[in-house]
Amino acid sequence: MEILAINGSPRKNGTSQTALNLLLEKIDKTSNIRRFDLNSMNIKGCQECFVCRTQKTDNCAINDGVSEILELAKKTDAIIVSTPVFYGDITAQLKCFIDRTWSYLGKTGFSAEHLPRDRTLVFILSYGYDDPAVYDSIFEKYKTYFNMYGFDDCYFVKAIGAQYNKPEIVNKPEMLKAIDEISATINKKQ
Repeated sequence: MEILAINGSPRKNGTSQTALNLLLEKIDKTSNIRRFDLNSMNIKGCQECFVCRTQKTDNCAINDGVSEILELAKKTDAIIVSTPVFYGDITAQLKCFIDRTWSYLGKTGFSAEHLPRDRTLVFILSYGYDDPAVYDSIFEKYKTYFNMYGFDDCYFVKAIGAQYNKPEIVNKPEMLKAIDEISATINKKQ
């Protein structure tokens, strides 16, 4: 199984990276896992240059650190995305990557149906509030985009309550249970 792990957190050893690491440790070692830490990469945001549209391609015209990820994401079996919440949304680093997936619509101008279907998305979200539902809309929003790209089997992992002055994950038992269940499901697909 080909798995793409994308860490959108700027903090090393933060909550979202910890949850990502826990999940990756439980995935069968026969999987080919490619991991990218966006904060350490040279990346640019979408320039809305329309090269993907005018050339009818699903390749972004920008050649930077995200280019390899975009190519891998077109054919991977699963994507695992991990991010903390900053000002009610995902990090700028992850948003930059997601904006660049706009190039996938370039072949037709409106759809990415040429990409493989029935793939898996795991969306790990960490935030400081103790309310487990406060940011569910973030997952729903980005799930819509990943669904367009063939990631129909979607899972949501929440690591809540951890903040700079209170590093413990409030829902750790629930988070660990979700990680166990998701890793078991991914491992069955081997």
